[in-house]
Amino acid sequence: MTRSGRQNRISILTRFPRLGEVKTRLTPPLSAEEALELHERLTRQTLRSARALVATRDAVVEVRTDAAFTQAAREWLRIPDVTCRYQGGGDLGARISRAFAEAFGRGAGAVLVVGSDCPRLTAPLMRDALRRLSAVDLVLGPAVDGGYYLIGLSRSSAKRAMPALVTGVPWGTGDVLARTMDLAEKAGLTYALLELLPDVDRPEDLPDAEVALARTRVAADASVSVIIPALDDATLVASAVASAWAADAHEVMVVDGGSRDATREVAATAGARVIVSALGRARQMNAGAAEATGDVLLFLHADTTLPAQACPLAAQALADPATVAGGFSFSVPESSRHARLISAVGRARGRLGGLPWGDQALFLSRDTFTELGGFPDQPTMEDFELVRRLGRFGRAVTLRERTVTSARAWEEHGLLLPTLMNLAVIAGYRLGVDPEVLTRWRKRIAPSRAGR
Repeated sequence: MTRSGRQNRISILTRFPRLGEVKTRLTPPLSAEEALELHERLTRQTLRSARALVATRDAVVEVRTDAAFTQAAREWLRIPDVTCRYQGGGDLGARISRAFAEAFGRGAGAVLVVGSDCPRLTAPLMRDALRRLSAVDLVLGPAVDGGYYLIGLSRSSAKRAMPALVTGVPWGTGDVLARTMDLAEKAGLTYALLELLPDVDRPEDLPDAEVALARTRVAADASVSVIIPALDDATLVASAVASAWAADAHEVMVVDGGSRDATREVAATAGARVIVSALGRARQMNAGAAEATGDVLLFLHADTTLPAQACPLAAQALADPATVAGGFSFSVPESSRHARLISAVGRARGRLGGLPWGDQALFLSRDTFTELGGFPDQPTMEDFELVRRLGRFGRAVTLRERTVTSARAWEEHGLLLPTLMNLAVIAGYRLGVDPEVLTRWRKRIAPSRAGR
């Protein structure tokens, strides 16, 4: 959302997939069928990155094609949270100008118009473009071939910018970007440039395109980094680390938020790589993710242990392109009081919401984590918020294998208070209660330092 409260919009310009009419400059070396397949892959990757901003509530997305019957585009894409529209006739400049005019006419606060042939365009880049529009009139994403893969305008600059920015531009040449910047300066528009990226127009662009398109795929044998946020967890962290190694982790990282006990020493002795970060579970997990080297990130609470083969199971689940994240079934130690009831309530919580929780060892690909911006920097419910975003982005699964989470809160405070407090925190968060207030609520059921 912009400061005025208006919704941001991303408009993707692409062609409807017709055999022999898309990516024709790549045939040969590609056959017409291969060019059509590449066009579809490029469009869907661009759309995936744009939809990450839908999941985080940063923007809405529309796809504008050259199919006059928009129902055909809807049936092609089959994505319910994306609007399909006809981009109209004329040259590229006319279509860009029309996309801006219609978006601002519908009340958008800032608009990005992007093409579908730049596979290195990511959600973080689009978020960066929207942020920059709070300080400048125009944002351009320069392409290696002299054009641009993104153009963004703020609402306040739209009337001055259009159609001035697309008048007399030599489309299809290497002078598009330079001419656009010249027109911007003549119109008195301030502008910013994003990262220089290649698009896919020539045969020599194909090798890099295949590398970029592969970033969203997860292999069934992908490496898994286990990230454990910890604070004063010396009595528990060794078990969590040991379970991660036993689950075939590629690496195990304990991110300490300033423990005053021996958490760091115990974690290192257990074989974990120890990182010290700012206090806050979201900040700690984001810090671990930034240094992880695995293709898959698995976030494990320090009071939780993983089932056998958890890491290969996570990678295999994410190898399904429709699955964006997952977790394991919830349980507490069988020796705990009310163990069966607590475990049943925890599993019912996941079934009712349809999504795994943070204490179920949330896992997702590095690319998905980056596209969604990681854990939101808030004092509590950071895992709940990320999972909600994942639910808007794609399918999250809960595997039948069980994590085992300490029942210390129930053992110290009884069965009823922790259960009711957890429900109250969830309800409060959904109703918009300040996370700082929810943090104070949660402290009422936190185990004492002696219990830790």
